[in-house]
Amino acid sequence: MFESLESLEMIRTTTFMVCSLALLAIYVLTVIHILINKHEEPASAMLWILVVLDFPFIGIMIYLLFGINRLKTTGLSVQLSNEIVNAEKKGILFNGMGNYFRNQIQHIAKYPDYQRNTFNYNRTLDRLLPETLPMKGNSLELLHDGTMAYPRMLKAIESAQHNIHLQSFIIMNDEIGKAIFDALARKASNGVKVKVLYDRFGSSHAILSHFFRKYSGKIPNLQIKSFMRINLFTPWRIQLRNHRKLLVVDGKTAFIGGINISSNNISGSDSTKYKYIHDLHCCMEGSAVGELQFSFLRDWCFATNFPPSKIFTEENFPPLDSALGDGTVRIIDTGPGQNPEGSQKVFFTAATTSQKYIWIMTPYFVPDKPFISALCMAAARGVDVKLIVPKNNNHWYVDFACKSLYEKLLSDGIRIFEKMGSFSHVKAMIVDGEWTVMGSSNCDVRSFRLNFELDFVAYGGQFISDVREQFLKELYDSCEITTSDMKNKKFSRELAENICSLLTPVL
Repeated sequence: MFESLESLEMIRTTTFMVCSLALLAIYVLTVIHILINKHEEPASAMLWILVVLDFPFIGIMIYLLFGINRLKTTGLSVQLSNEIVNAEKKGILFNGMGNYFRNQIQHIAKYPDYQRNTFNYNRTLDRLLPETLPMKGNSLELLHDGTMAYPRMLKAIESAQHNIHLQSFIIMNDEIGKAIFDALARKASNGVKVKVLYDRFGSSHAILSHFFRKYSGKIPNLQIKSFMRINLFTPWRIQLRNHRKLLVVDGKTAFIGGINISSNNISGSDSTKYKYIHDLHCCMEGSAVGELQFSFLRDWCFATNFPPSKIFTEENFPPLDSALGDGTVRIIDTGPGQNPEGSQKVFFTAATTSQKYIWIMTPYFVPDKPFISALCMAAARGVDVKLIVPKNNNHWYVDFACKSLYEKLLSDGIRIFEKMGSFSHVKAMIVDGEWTVMGSSNCDVRSFRLNFELDFVAYGGQFISDVREQFLKELYDSCEITTSDMKNKKFSRELAENICSLLTPVL
């Protein structure tokens, strides 16, 4: 009996030691992973180490979900996929798209050499983003909210003759989602080739309600794919989101901006009265549409492992029309492996080359310290820096993190305005009245480093004036924040804001 008790105790002791060593090994490996992958951000690395060590088991799970983003490994796989496409430009792709590439050269914008004592933002972007091209002769129309954008998108879909490519972060199983997908299904049934890319995180509502099953695999010529798979064995992929919003019809007409596929973007609807989202979009025609088509198909090749030679064809890239408008456009698709930190480079270019003003509209303003410093330095140079953020944010923790920056920004001469009324999801920047930026990127760390974003830089033409006028309208509906507002802040509120600011790297 004693021998059996001793054996049992020995087994328990051995089991305890094995479990302890296994747990210790997990902790050591986790800490090593943090040190290897986050050494460029010491404060972030130290914070994650404390979270992992202070919260047994839970800390490791939090790190798996929010700390590991696989920027390097996923970015490498995306980069390799892009390199295959780029390499084939010189061979198979050029044979299939030779006429398009030759025609494209004629539409690349030329601009004057440097002027003395001034910076040229175009040449700066050329050096920072060498894969992008400024394309001239584009028609750009500013669209206000889904109320204006969706009818135009549906009309373009109905007029499609050859192919339709749709990409969206959020696709909802609601009135608008059904209307757009029903239209896509009709065109696919009539022989138009339709491809749809969605993000599994942003479109989780549609996935859980089996919305895509109604269309996927049942209708000829209609293909629906997620950009990146997420499962229990790869929880960190939830951090790498395809945030792009794009519709390209027949390679000639494109819609790009911040509007997702959701009824919440329609004003005046009783069903969305309290969920209405104010936003901006752009209808684009001209030479830059080919760059947007190229961006979508490159994403499609990555998501599906489809051979580039079979999809980059003249059918998807029709001859570029003669000048349709007065706008010059540079398309910037950014993300791990694709022009890394491209949107951040654009924002930094604005902060460092601006001479008169930088006006920014963004729903989520939680950038890193270097960009905040760059904005403050611009204000110190005498540049008029204005920031419009929503008064009523749809994510309270982002709102808290944003407000934790107010005191610093105000003290350095940056003026902050809060848009009253419904939640504003507008993402746009205008610089010196000469160039503007629109697209899917927020002014935050997630858009700068983690997300796959799609933006465009436009200069010249009426569109710049339209965006400037829209900014002034937004400003009229906003309330300016003053330093006195900061003095009246409660201690509990300030503490909550500072706690939320710690989450800036993943917000």
